[in-house]
Formats: sequence, structure tokens, C-alpha cells
Amino acid sequence: MPLHTQTSGSPLEPLLAAARLEGRPVILDGGFGQLIADEHPELDQSGGMWVSGVAVRAPSAIRDAHRRYLDAGADIITTATYQASAGGYVAAGLAATEAEADALLAATVALAVEARAQFIQARSEAEPRQRRPLVAVSLGSVGATLGDCSEYTGKFGRGLTIQGVYEFHLRRFSMLARCLGTAELRGQIDLLAMETIPSAEEATAIVRALDQLGGDGVVLPAAWIAFTTPVANQTGLGEPIEDAVRAATSSPRVCAVGINCVPTHVVPELLANIARVSPVPVVCYPNGQTWQGSVNEWGDASTQVSPADYAKSAMEWAQNGALVVGGCCKTTPEHIRSLVETAAAIGNI
Repeated sequence: MPLHTQTSGSPLEPLLAAARLEGRPVILDGGFGQLIADEHPELDQSGGMWVSGVAVRAPSAIRDAHRRYLDAGADIITTATYQASAGGYVAAGLAATEAEADALLAATVALAVEARAQFIQARSEAEPRQRRPLVAVSLGSVGATLGDCSEYTGKFGRGLTIQGVYEFHLRRFSMLARCLGTAELRGQIDLLAMETIPSAEEATAIVRALDQLGGDGVVLPAAWIAFTTPVANQTGLGEPIEDAVRAATSSPRVCAVGINCVPTHVVPELLANIARVSPVPVVCYPNGQTWQGSVNEWGDASTQVSPADYAKSAMEWAQNGALVVGGCCKTTPEHIRSLVETAAAIGNI
């Protein structure tokens, strides 16, 4: 596939401006992999590819989930490519060559594009809120491809150095650029969502890779970088969160910064720490249930945040500096619908 070299600006700013006029935040979709796991237990997510593997084996389940988030009112949907990488596809037995891996990534990204097209076609011309939802390609930490939960700690094993992390992201961004150069996807992808990043170190490697490709004339969609951490003042690796924000926003290719896959109770202080130093808009999409890291499982049902309570908290996050809000693990289309309805009641949609 040819490299995608078309000039790409960020469509996030017009969306933010429109939302600001309506007195609301931009609304992102909710959890994806966990949603599929909860609703489709028959779909195997083992093997290191998690939902990215499901997208290959059961694409209709992925397309339907995208559509449900759009129907709920999300302004931005993210692709089911969080764990995707050429090496991952090959290791999972889904691809044997680079070209085959490229085709699988492109096909998975296309599911979100198809869902958006179906949504736009189906909506009524009389609908008062005419909007073109954005599609963001989701890519996770290098740790997300290792299958050892190191995306939460930043302590990557297997002898992986920070140079190796940079080279991984450079290869994967190049892979994505080839996919975005295909006739089916050219001009269809709006943003790049770098998610569940555990450290300033990895953010620096990501920015370095983006800048390297940019210098070579390969321009990907504008990116946001979202960090994960269990606490309010540090990254998952233990660096000051302010240092991580500065590292992430050191490139003009990064249009937003924020947090995802974090517990809700740390969000207010964490947002304050990020907003204090961020020169770009802040995104916020925490989990909807408590993760018990000591036993590697979700807490009982009492730790699940209801859609109504989640929406109420999300509006508080918006008032405290988050311009883009949504959900991560254990949030559903119902959470996003409640958030949209709450935002409409408070704002002037």
C-alpha cells in the first residue's frame, strides 16, 4: 500500500467550537473491548489481539457497536484497533505477511467508517442536530501488544528499550499511513487516538515517531495522547503527570492530551494537574467500574457506575477543564446516551 502523504489538519477545533456554542463538551464513545466481551462471550478475545482479533473474525459485531455509539449521540467514535500491530497479527495467526497485516488493519478501520456512513444515511434530514461524527484510529501503548498489562505500568519486559519503543511506534505509524493511503480510507479518518499511555517516556517516543514521519513527508491525522494512571499526580510509571503532558504536547502534531482507563475517583485532581500545564484541549474518558489490580479482575456490581451517575460526573469533569469526555472500560452506549441527554439538559442543544 502507498504511504498516505496528504496534508492533514485537525478537525477537532471546529467540533470543539460548535460544542462550545451549544454549552457542552465534545462527546466521545465508550468502552469497546469490554463491551464486546460482556455482550458476546462467545467471541474469543484471547491470543493477545483482544478486540482487534474479534474485528477480523466477527466484523459485524464491531460495526454494530460503532453504530450503537453513534445512535447514542457520540461526536467521535474510535476504531477497534487498540492492540493492532503487524507483529500482533502474525503472532495470532491472522496474517503471514506485512501486506496481509496491512489489509487487516485497513479492514478494521473501515468498519468505523462504514458505521458512520450508515448512520449519516439513516438519520432524518429533519433532525435538528446535523453533525458529521469523527472517526479516530485507536492505537495503544506498546505494552498493549505484549499481553502482560505493562501498558498500565510502563515497565516493558522482553528487553524492550526506549529506542525499541520508538521503533515500534514508527513501524506501526508507517503501517497506518499505508492503510490510510488506500482508496477506501483516503480522507475518511479524522484523528489518531494514542490511548492508555503509561509514561512520559513512551509519550516522548510517540512524538518522536510522529515528528520523524512528518519530516519524511508522511502526515497522519492529528493525534491526542491519553495517559493511564491509578493516581492523580503521577503516570503509571511514576513520573510527574505534568512532565508527561509536556512531553506529549511538545509536537504540533498532537492536538489534545488527557486520560483514559483510569478510576473515576482520581479524575478531578488529575484533570486539574493536567489542565494547569496543557496548552491543548484535554480529553477525559475513565472506566465505569473499579478494576482490582491485585487479583486482575473487575470489582463486583456495586463498583459499577450507573449511566446517570457517570453522566453527572462527566459534566463535572467538563466544567473542570475536560473539553472532550467519553468512557473507557465498562462504559456502554447507555452511558454515552445518558451523557448526551444530560449535556443537552444543561446546555442549549
